[in-house]
Amino acid sequence: MNDYLFEVGVRAIVRVEASTPDLARKVVDSVLGAPSGHEIALANRNNQGLGRDAIVMAVDFVKMTPPKLVADKPTLVATQRRHQRTA
Repeated sequence: MNDYLFEVGVRAIVRVEASTPDLARKVVDSVLGAPSGHEIALANRNNQGLGRDAIVMAVDFVKMTPPKLVADKPTLVATQRRHQRTA
């Protein structure tokens, strides 16, 4: 098999419960790491089950911008996302 490398832009919305926005912002990076080997293996098994002859070897996420607070209540985030989909 040949080896290919792809770069994919990713947007993540991370919901955090914390006493302050600054504290919440500090923990966001902890969930943006690469998936574990176990998660990659599960994805590979699912792909093989679908007859796809390809294996994911690794995934790395690179943070391009610092976390930005978009809402201080989860209902605001859901409302904004709904509005974006209809626009």
